[in-house]
Amino acid sequence: MSDFKPQLYFDGTNEELYALSAILVSAVKKMLAQKGDIHLSKDPEVREKETIQFAHRMRVDGLEKFNGRTLVAALNFYVDKERMAQEKALGALIVYIPEDYIARLMWLLDYGRIDEDNEAEVLDACGTVTNLIAGYFVKELCGHGYIHLEMGHFTTFINAPLNGIDFHSQEKVKHEMAFFFREEKRMVLELTMGPLKRY
Repeated sequence: MSDFKPQLYFDGTNEELYALSAILVSAVKKMLAQKGDIHLSKDPEVREKETIQFAHRMRVDGLEKFNGRTLVAALNFYVDKERMAQEKALGALIVYIPEDYIARLMWLLDYGRIDEDNEAEVLDACGTVTNLIAGYFVKELCGHGYIHLEMGHFTTFINAPLNGIDFHSQEKVKHEMAFFFREEKRMVLELTMGPLKRY
C-alpha cells in the first residue's frame, strides 16, 4: 500500500485503490487551482462500488450521477506503449459533468466560451477536462513513487456508452468521488486500477 495518508472519508475495503483515489483527488484539486483558481467547497467522499461487467467491459451510466443529461468521458491507463497497442488496459478514469455546467467550467478553466448547443463541442470539452485530470494524476502518481503510466485517448458520450468501457477485468470494485463547487455537486469521477507497480 502507498504511504500516502489522505484525510478523506473512505467507505470501502480496497485500501490500495483508496490511496490512488486520494492521489487523484489531490491531482484534481491542483488542476482546478492552477488552471482556474477554483477551490472545492469540501473534500470529496470516496465511495467504493461494485464494478458491473458485461462482455468484459465496465458498465458506465451518467444518469446515476446527475438528474439530467450528463457528459461522460472515459480514458484508459496502460503499463506501457506495448500494452496500449494491445489494448490491455490497467485502469480507467471516468469523468461525469452535467451538460448544463460544462460551458461554465470551461470558462473558469480559461478555455473561453463554447457553444452549448453544439453537442460535439460540449463532448470535446468534457474530454479536455478528463485529459487534464489524467495528466495531473499521472504526474502525481510518479511523485508518490509509482511507475509512469501511458494514457489512452479519451472517448466521450452523452449519458452512457452502449457497450461500456475497457478496464482491468480482474478488478471487482471502483471508487467514486463527487466534487462540489460552491456547495453543489458539479463533477463525479470514477477510478478503477489493476495492480500498480512502484519504483
